[in-house]
Amino acid sequence: MAEQAIIFIPDISGFTDFTTATEIDHAAHIIAELLELLVESNEAGFTLAEIEGDAVLFYRTGESLERTRLVAQCLTMFSRFHERLMVIERDTVCQCGACQSAGKLTLKFIVHFGYLKEIKVARFVKATGVDMIVAHRLLKNDVDSAEYILMTQSCCAAAGHAEDHPALQWSKSSQAYDAIGTVDYEFATLSDFRKEISPPPAPPRFVIEKGEDSLEIVINAPLAVVYQTLINVDKRPQWLDGVDTINREMTSERIGMQHNCVFHGLKLINTAMYCEFHEDRALYSEKVQIPELKLTLQAHYEMEASRDGATRLRFNVHWMGADLPAEKKKGMMAGQASNFELLKNVCEQTPA
Repeated sequence: MAEQAIIFIPDISGFTDFTTATEIDHAAHIIAELLELLVESNEAGFTLAEIEGDAVLFYRTGESLERTRLVAQCLTMFSRFHERLMVIERDTVCQCGACQSAGKLTLKFIVHFGYLKEIKVARFVKATGVDMIVAHRLLKNDVDSAEYILMTQSCCAAAGHAEDHPALQWSKSSQAYDAIGTVDYEFATLSDFRKEISPPPAPPRFVIEKGEDSLEIVINAPLAVVYQTLINVDKRPQWLDGVDTINREMTSERIGMQHNCVFHGLKLINTAMYCEFHEDRALYSEKVQIPELKLTLQAHYEMEASRDGATRLRFNVHWMGADLPAEKKKGMMAGQASNFELLKNVCEQTPA
């Protein structure tokens, strides 16, 4: 038997251009992170039906929620979405197209009230019905904006017409669809509300403390290639001898991101701490923890472009007062020197 329900779809605007014009791996990391954030921001008791590529399908059976609560749910998701994008923009280490253009993404919301039927398919419950089709069709409409709340007339009637956020100016419109007919709705663009979202605080100042042990190598590849290969966590097994797999946080490369690897039998916990990128020079720093040795160190990489198109890479280790024998330190630096020869080959032959 069909039940009354609110059908609620937050949809990421700009998704197609983002995924087709940028690096697919990091685009996928960012989209997955944002979709997960939308699911976590469900505060109105909606049932998660499914993830649909660039959108999340929710529904809630029974009587409609009040309009103020529906709008508040949309604004909560919208705020958290853009707050996260600003954090990604602030903290990104990566210079790829996905990481540098994520801030162009935004959200639109479809809110419809109608009837649906829950059916069980294998172990899953799926919501179906004509009104599910209506809600999905409404994702294609003539609203001249990429960020808005669209609420169908049936939802407006069920939810009431209480005052909501002062930044929202509602307009009435309609859309005609084949086999469905004309659907009346109200919509409010979110551009003015977006201006009210506060940016994240500036990150704490990071001071590079250098140690006495350093290495240097010239790589016959552009600085951008060397930098991207160096910070690309997934590519590290290609130039870190003895590392087979990397366990990483499923985010794009950014400040604070951790990745773990087993290196010659030792577990290394690496945390990105600082980066600075310019066309002619770049800096990157990581904190490296080795629990078995009770060791924490800072690894600093400096890259400088030369006129002939090569890159001079300098590496420095600050041992952070570690009580390690000199021979142990010497052996670790020798291992890193060998790894840099592998890095050189990767950058020159198969750049990131």
